Parts: sequence; C-alpha cells; structure tokens
Amino acid sequence: MCWVWGSTWLAIRFGLEGVPPFVGAGLRMAISGVLLIAAAFLMRTQWPRTKTYVLHIFIQGILLFGCQFALVYWSEQTVPSGLVAVLFAATPLVTSFLTTTVLRMERLSTVNVLGLVCGFCGVAVIFWSEVVEAARVPAAGAVAVLGASVCASIASVCAKRLAANVPPIATVGPGQLIGSFVLGALALATERTQPIVFTQTATLALMYLIVFGNGVAFLAYFTLMRVMPVTRLNLLTYITPIIAVLLGVIFAGEHIAVTTILGAAIVFAGIGLVHVKPREAAKVLA
Repeated sequence: MCWVWGSTWLAIRFGLEGVPPFVGAGLRMAISGVLLIAAAFLMRTQWPRTKTYVLHIFIQGILLFGCQFALVYWSEQTVPSGLVAVLFAATPLVTSFLTTTVLRMERLSTVNVLGLVCGFCGVAVIFWSEVVEAARVPAAGAVAVLGASVCASIASVCAKRLAANVPPIATVGPGQLIGSFVLGALALATERTQPIVFTQTATLALMYLIVFGNGVAFLAYFTLMRVMPVTRLNLLTYITPIIAVLLGVIFAGEHIAVTTILGAAIVFAGIGLVHVKPREAAKVLA
C-alpha cells in the first residue's frame, strides 16, 4: 500500500496532462466506483442495511473520495507531487488532534502533546521554505493540500467509529461513486469551458490510478483499518512521502529544498512522539 500510494502523487501529476483536475479526479472515482460495486456483487458481498452504514459511505464519499481528491488534484497543478506528499504527511497529526482534543476519544501524554507541537512546527518550516522564502509554490496550493489532510483525517476517524463490521469493498465502491458526483459537480461548475485532451501519458496514469490507487490501495487501507488503530495505520505517511519525493525527482525533475527536508524530518519526529504510548512516554520524560 505504501509503494502504491507513494507513486500515486506522481501519477496524478501526469494525469493532469491535458485534463482539468476535477474532470480527471471525477472520472477516476466514477470508473473505479462502478467496477468495485460490480465486483462486490460478483463476490456476493453482504451489504449492510443500517442508517449508520449510509451515514458512513456518505461521509467517506463526500470527504475522502470527493473533497480530499478535489483539493489534491487542484493543488498538483502548481505544487510538485513530492511536496504534496510531504505536506499531506500532516494527516496523522490532524487525526491525533481530532481524536484527543475535539472528540475526546483518546488521551495525550506530555510527550504526545510535544509531538503535536513539533509536527505542526515542521509543517510551518516546510510552508516557510517553499511558499514564503523560495516562492516556488503558491500559498493557495499548499493550503489546499493541508485542507485535504484535514478531510482525510475526519473521514478516517469517522470510519473507525462507524464501519467496524463493514466489508472494505462495501465502503470503497459506493464511497468512490458518491465522490465522483461531488467531483462532477465541481467540474460542471468550474471547468465547463476548459479543453479536455487525453494524451497517452494522461490515459495510462488514469488507468494506473483506477486499478492500483483506487482499487488495491483503498481496499488494503480499509481492510487494515478493521484490525489496526487508525492513528497507527496513518503512520504509512512516514513512507509514502519518501517514495513520492524520490519518484518526483527521478521521473519529473522536481526539486525539494534542504530546508523542506528538514521540515519533513521535524514532522516525522512529531508523528513519532504523538504515538509514544503512556509507559514509553514516562521513560522518555525520565
């Protein structure tokens, strides 16, 4: 899952070659959603028939597969794919903040609080490095990525609470189809006059994102969510940005400043401290 998601950031950038962002993201979700729902029926998946399930797939569809991907695709028009992945690494920090401070689902130790502060300072360093000092990236694009991480965090927390017994494919298929309507509405509202040209690169990128980015990775994600704590699962953001940066540098000639790498290291350190368990935190403080 880390390898696939580490490569999707670059695939999204290639997929935007001649294709407006909301159109590209909407097609990805629509095709994948239909295919996964068809697969679910062929597998004779047991569909939950509760109000909780309906609420769950609408939250995932609107936030995770709709708003999150709208912001990511829109941002990648101006933000390097590797940097998008690095900024998106703030997701575990936002998730921890929501589960502890907002929803009161977990409690933080002093070390965990230090981790939150450290992580958000790292994001500030990255923002300063790329947006303010170097001025390589527009502020709107960077803020859009951070907004996408908030959408993903809220969706993850809600899924953990609402989808304990829901088959992963029963979440991913309908959720992506709902997300395609959100993205389609945005495309109709903002991209009606923009030309659409599917180059060979954009077509191959779309196919890769449908099969691997939407199918394999998200099915794996929701499968693991049923057996792992959501904050621990989000630790995959340690690995995916590294893969994304390397692929962006090798295949797209992207550049990441040294100060940005320093900021990413601070973010990763913060994520590590946030997930220190109470007994381990006592040892750290000692």
